[in-house]
Amino acid sequence: MFGLLLKFLSSCVSFQYPVYASYKALKSRDQDALVPWLVYWVVVSAVTAVETWFGFLFVWLPLYQFARFGFMLWLVMPHSQGANYVYYTYIEPAISSHEQEIETLVGTAQDKLRTGGLDLLNTSIEYIKCIIVTMIIGDKNVNVKANDEGLQGVQSQQSEVSTFL
Repeated sequence: MFGLLLKFLSSCVSFQYPVYASYKALKSRDQDALVPWLVYWVVVSAVTAVETWFGFLFVWLPLYQFARFGFMLWLVMPHSQGANYVYYTYIEPAISSHEQEIETLVGTAQDKLRTGGLDLLNTSIEYIKCIIVTMIIGDKNVNVKANDEGLQGVQSQQSEVSTFL
């Protein structure tokens, strides 16, 4: 029961208050108010990524929820500047030393996803065309198969029904 209360308080400290404070900073359009919250969210994202991968180990540590609550409180409190310390001491140097590799990786991933997304879209369109032709013709035994050129099938019958598409 106490763990549930601690998780709720941790959620309020980690997310609910920072979301509202970020909203207020965005609304004010003051760059000096935005920067600390952007730094905070970068640090929280890094913490969340670490917890995602290693959280199953952390739950076995005694008083982990207390330590997490204290850490998140330290990060969010303006007088402690915990998020700034973590960001400027660990995260910013790590990212800046590998910035070119990260840019290359992100660019390559975006290109592959864009190409893959278009391929998937084209394949899906071909598949839907085959389904529509099959529904119009009413032939349940149509052979629809995937190959490197996309989904093929109903080729001889497509010309007969092309006026409907």
